Amino acid sequence: MQFTVAKSALLEALQICSSAVPGKSTLPILQNFLLTAQNGELLVTATDLDLGVRMAIAVDLRQAGDIVVPARSLVDIVRELPDLPVEFAVKDFHLVIRSEGGFSCRLAGVDAAEFPALPVLEDEGGFTIPSGVMRNLSDRTLFAVSNDQTRLSLNGVYWEPQQNGRMAMVATDGHRLGFATAESSEGGLTHGVIVPPKAINQVLRVAVGDETLIDVHLADGSARFRSGVVEIFTKLIEGPYPNYGQVVPKASARAATVHRDEFASIVRRVATLANRNTRQVRLSFAPGRLEVSAQNLDLGGEGRDSVSVEYAGEPFDIGFNAAYLLEILKLIETPQVRLKMNQPTQACVLEPALEAPENFFILMPLRLSD
Repeated sequence: MQFTVAKSALLEALQICSSAVPGKSTLPILQNFLLTAQNGELLVTATDLDLGVRMAIAVDLRQAGDIVVPARSLVDIVRELPDLPVEFAVKDFHLVIRSEGGFSCRLAGVDAAEFPALPVLEDEGGFTIPSGVMRNLSDRTLFAVSNDQTRLSLNGVYWEPQQNGRMAMVATDGHRLGFATAESSEGGLTHGVIVPPKAINQVLRVAVGDETLIDVHLADGSARFRSGVVEIFTKLIEGPYPNYGQVVPKASARAATVHRDEFASIVRRVATLANRNTRQVRLSFAPGRLEVSAQNLDLGGEGRDSVSVEYAGEPFDIGFNAAYLLEILKLIETPQVRLKMNQPTQACVLEPALEAPENFFILMPLRLSD
């Protein structure tokens, strides 16, 4: 293998692929990059067996070939090189690096045959999604992904087709739920899949802007996302995903609409007096007024503030984790937010104050102590 490549292009590829190199692993081979030179380009590949990243860059190729080399060492070397073309060659399983600035070194490599193969997915049968749409869906769901290792199906985002040519993403950890929908491209999702958050974050990291098209292919428990010259491979999480529709209230006895920013502001203020463990704040609804209060018995302190609200029902109190509540309020983009409630111990729906919102959130309340 022998080729010459621009230092900046190579460093970008190495840094992007580094995200798939595990910090620690019982398999030393995973601490490496697979470099494959062919057809006028260099393919840089990394994987932790769950996530794989491959990026292609143009090179001046003189001899095709491949080798596996230590990832961290190669990144450190290339980062410190001057911004000049770099020549690579392989001799006796050693990668020889020479910069036009005069620097040269050798890195011991490994036979490329020992590197784990990435899944092979056919190009046919996939679909495309604009990066802006995928970012909108994931922003409203990733926050609620569970890290409970006893319920692995909740450790990812459930991506499923909907009726009328739409698709949805949903995630829940049992305390919070995020749901978002968007129009689907022709030939889009045909069945629900559970995608690891790490893969979604990696895809959106390389798919810059909102109009970049992402090619998606699903098959045999794996997925491939392609954005430009970067491919991301991931194992899908085995299902089935829980029937989240069972926790979505079909109707609500109480509804209130409040200015999002004013509401968030007083929750933040009052939460400074909340219990450090539960972060509980009490919402007390009365016609035209919402009071937010908190008590911290350890400090012997309490705080309260109020805001005007569109609410015409009977006085009603409900408690929430302030951190969870604020997290959801940040994800609602409309000036007004609607809360739909039944009982103080039942799920509360928070959604944009629109006639037909495309996303909603569910927050489980905390039991209030009288």
